Amino acid sequence: MQKKETSTRSFGDSMKKFFLQSWSSSVVAIVLLVVIFSITTSAFLSQYNLFNLSRTAAVYAFIAGAQLMVAVIGGMNLAVGAVGALSSVVLGLAVQDLGLSTPVAIIVTLLVGAVCGLINGFLVVKLKLSGFIITLAMSFVYEGIAVGVSHGYAYKLTQGFTALGRSKVGPTSGLFVIMIIFVLFLAVFFKNMKFGRDILATGGNEAAAALSGIRTDGVQIACNTISCVLASVAALIWASRTGTAVSSTGEDWMLYSFAICAIGGINLSGGNFTAIGFFCGSWILTMIRNGLTMMKVDIYYEQAFLGAIILLAVSVESLRTRISQKMG
Repeated sequence: MQKKETSTRSFGDSMKKFFLQSWSSSVVAIVLLVVIFSITTSAFLSQYNLFNLSRTAAVYAFIAGAQLMVAVIGGMNLAVGAVGALSSVVLGLAVQDLGLSTPVAIIVTLLVGAVCGLINGFLVVKLKLSGFIITLAMSFVYEGIAVGVSHGYAYKLTQGFTALGRSKVGPTSGLFVIMIIFVLFLAVFFKNMKFGRDILATGGNEAAAALSGIRTDGVQIACNTISCVLASVAALIWASRTGTAVSSTGEDWMLYSFAICAIGGINLSGGNFTAIGFFCGSWILTMIRNGLTMMKVDIYYEQAFLGAIILLAVSVESLRTRISQKMG
């Protein structure tokens, strides 16, 4: 009897410890979504669908990573999608019109993202304006250049470039392997590397970070730069997956980038990062969109369903946070 009570108490303590974690609601959400979509759609767990899910989740991870790098310092990047669009157009021009090799075209595309990020970061630091205002304004600039240069034209990419986006590694995709490496790197970066810890310190309390010797202006510029480089990486992966580069790339990325971070338990006011939550957030958004499509939900209502589910997920996380604070 005593052993049974000890076992029950131990299980209760384990569950309490689990739900105190910021990523716990994301894990629960994934389990529920798998169960619901598996019951309502026969093909959800098919090998073909899981392959497509893994490719899409990888793209979403880099889109969210672009937002994450400014969210951890309490900022935001409303130009994530616009940088993705401009990067896609530059990639298309480099490959199709200029005939550059794939490695050179990739480097040029990443440099474009870096320049966009440097501009954003420099303006935020020097003008002392909110990242909301700066990146909103620059999003129109970047998107305007992308549309003006391409006139909406879709550029065809070489088979060598699209090979990665369509590659398989066992039952999953090559892009998913890259996603795993990326998430693991973020975990190590924010936990074990000095610059990663400086970023979190800046996001937690910028004034205190500055007093402790951290060059907070440099951190802001660096985070904005990395953010836009990751948006360019997302554009490269997206183009590799679809086989074309077009200026309409990134139309919904701003919403998705915020949604994944919020669903993943990442505080958008800065100062924290959870690798498990980030990983789960990417998968949750992917499964929601895929599951709704397989359930044949009217595409015109898809955004409404998606918004409601995201609101529910964020509300659950808010409730979990309040309960954990009381229990703590």
